[in-house]
Amino acid sequence: MLKKRGIVSILLINLCFTVLGGTVLELIFGNWIHADNLNRLNIIRSRCIEYETRGLYDTAPTTSIYTRDQYGLRGSFERPSEIDILTVGGSTTDQRYITDGQTWQDVIQHRFQSIGKKVILANAGIDGQSTLGHIKNFEWWFPHIPNLKPRFVLFYVGLNDFYRDEDRHYDSITDQENGFLRNLLREKSAIYHLIRTLHGMYQAEVVYGIGHKRVDFSKVEWTTVPQQDSYDLLMDGRLKNYDRRLNILISRTQEFGSTSVFVTQPSRRYRIRNGRVEGVTDKLNNTAPINGVDYYYIMKRFNEVAMSVSMRNGIVCLDMASETVWEDADFYDLSHMTPRGAHKVGDYLFERLKEEF
Repeated sequence: MLKKRGIVSILLINLCFTVLGGTVLELIFGNWIHADNLNRLNIIRSRCIEYETRGLYDTAPTTSIYTRDQYGLRGSFERPSEIDILTVGGSTTDQRYITDGQTWQDVIQHRFQSIGKKVILANAGIDGQSTLGHIKNFEWWFPHIPNLKPRFVLFYVGLNDFYRDEDRHYDSITDQENGFLRNLLREKSAIYHLIRTLHGMYQAEVVYGIGHKRVDFSKVEWTTVPQQDSYDLLMDGRLKNYDRRLNILISRTQEFGSTSVFVTQPSRRYRIRNGRVEGVTDKLNNTAPINGVDYYYIMKRFNEVAMSVSMRNGIVCLDMASETVWEDADFYDLSHMTPRGAHKVGDYLFERLKEEF
């Protein structure tokens, strides 16, 4: 009996220390005392990080210098008020493995400089973020950046929304839809924020396989035969939600005093050879088994939604995914680009945007 009491006492003491330690961590790193909206979005701020890139691609440099300012933005500018184009997207916008000065935003800015125009771009890409997160940016992030009034907000979208389930749990827009306690923890809790970040990393790396890993394209197996003969049941709900979120983004951008520009995203899960679609044979677990050919036709539908929404709202959608010829050397994996690919993106967007300035 005494031994059991001793064990219970030890457990209670450990529990007390755990609760006390967790409370201290929450008070230090959480937002219970001083609200900080940027913590809601998993944003790196006021940091310069060096990443090794030799495992991803062979071109120089062999490291990526990744700098984000006090507001969580990448770019070469002194004040947010200077920004003309704010670029929003996921990891393909963020480009943490493309060094400062070589991102596609840098390429656009340098191309404008070469014709004697000063056009400043800022990179607000967040690794893993979809249009769901982009909408929240206009509530929790952009309004808290002083004097941020870009002329255009360029949304580089599509790939991450492919992974958004049509289920309402994943498509919640308003705080009320998520429940009071969950929203309170998400907005205030440092521990919840850490768990959410680790969960997101696990989902990207393990479940969806969309983390940053080099692909040897010489060993990739390609097929011209899709796994599915129809995508209606698989995608209709997701496409409707995507349409709705794009319309919300246009509205939020207008309220912010800016104009939206949508850009479709290429992927190396597929390629066009001699007029035929070839896709990677690896199957994605996305409700139903699909390969790279299926992925091409599904992303084509997403891109058609973006173009349709843009046309209805009188804004520009640049279909870069289909208007540019992409090669293996442009990618280091199935989604993310090498410096060469980033340069190609920058050149394309400059040519399409230069008449606006």
